[in-house]
Amino acid sequence: MNNTEKSIYEQLQKLIAFKNEHEEELKLVPLLWLMLEDAVTYYTSLAVLILEEDRNSSVLTQKKEITFEDLINEAVTIEDMLTSYGNYKGFIPFINIKDCKKSVLNKARDEEVITNVQSMLSVMKDSPTERAEAGISDERLAAFEAKITAAADIMYGPEEFRLQQRDLNAKISNELNGFKALLNDSIKPNVRANFADSNPDLYHAFLNAIHTDALPTKTKVITGSFKNESGEPVSDVWVQLDEEKPVKKGGKKGQFYFYNVSAGQHSLLFTKESYKQEKRVFMLEADHTMNFDIIFVLEEVIVESDTDA
Repeated sequence: MNNTEKSIYEQLQKLIAFKNEHEEELKLVPLLWLMLEDAVTYYTSLAVLILEEDRNSSVLTQKKEITFEDLINEAVTIEDMLTSYGNYKGFIPFINIKDCKKSVLNKARDEEVITNVQSMLSVMKDSPTERAEAGISDERLAAFEAKITAAADIMYGPEEFRLQQRDLNAKISNELNGFKALLNDSIKPNVRANFADSNPDLYHAFLNAIHTDALPTKTKVITGSFKNESGEPVSDVWVQLDEEKPVKKGGKKGQFYFYNVSAGQHSLLFTKESYKQEKRVFMLEADHTMNFDIIFVLEEVIVESDTDA
């Protein structure tokens, strides 16, 4: 997959995580839940295709490593034989072979390995008598050339492998395009219609999960929950961050969060009718998350009665 396709697949993975995390609320909208189930189908299909693509690539990589290791070992042995002969006989073409030593080939890129060994092969072909005297038979020369051809072929991918990968890539692309259409044409407008106003926390969590271009990626830096003294979730709490306008937080689960709050000192004021007001002043460090579990205590109700003097 290219970078764009990887980004879409990561988007799909995060959408599935969002679906699992907010299952209770999302199931309240049957049509939306059906759409999300379709997204799961895309994810399952893509996971199989990507696994097959990775497996094929892994097999080819292993075969490539073995092929190049075999070629390099043979090239190093032949280079030693040619250099030894060249030094003994003063045969300059063999003496000048420098790029097929093990230390060189092990550090070289695949293309450089092929270039270096092909150069040595050409020198041997240009000097058949000296090559034979050095101990390199015609059969060994042919076998060495075959190793070079095998390495060159696998470096660019065998024809069968290229066809398989092309077919897999086309299937992956089709599945990703299908998911992208489902997300943009169906899921996004449905989530917006059902939750943008009624449950803005859930809506923003959705936008954050899919990393839409329209909304910058958000990072939760302040999280927490609201409960009463019995441990039951408290919803619809007015929360004021610093001097900003109060916003209503906490759905059925009594959870809340703020995104992208800058480092430094901040305050949170929590107000819920019939409960005592709560306030937290804190120092937020860069790249850290603060969590507040707020326990609301009922206000005491003082009943005054008129008495005769």
